[in-house]
Amino acid sequence: MLAGGALMLVAGTLRGEPFAPATWVETPDALLALGYLVVFGSLAAFSAYTWLLQHAPISRVATYAYVNPVVAVVLGAVILSESITPAMLVGGAVIVTGVALIIRHEAGVRRAREEAAAAGASSQSIEDEAEAAPEA
Repeated sequence: MLAGGALMLVAGTLRGEPFAPATWVETPDALLALGYLVVFGSLAAFSAYTWLLQHAPISRVATYAYVNPVVAVVLGAVILSESITPAMLVGGAVIVTGVALIIRHEAGVRRAREEAAAAGASSQSIEDEAEAAPEA
């Protein structure tokens, strides 16, 4: 983050951007939006994420980063009447399909582990077999 900020500072300076500080207008709507972002966008979301890290496989938890933009676009359309472009629909479909494939693969590996554990096979041989098997 520090390196990225430094690079953006250099780029902005080279473009001639002024060093004037950003202005903040303390209206009730702005304070309400800030409060919402602090409570729901940060505290609640981070708490849910850390809880999920303890109760779900990391491959499933990692998919939240892909699904978040899709949820944001849908909420923007529903709450703020923002328009959804065809490119957004295609992108959202690709993201949701990818996440579904990850979860489906994970379920297949878990099922194979359980079946092999019942049969007495090692977990490493199960993972190797699941990786080699084509998706059905």
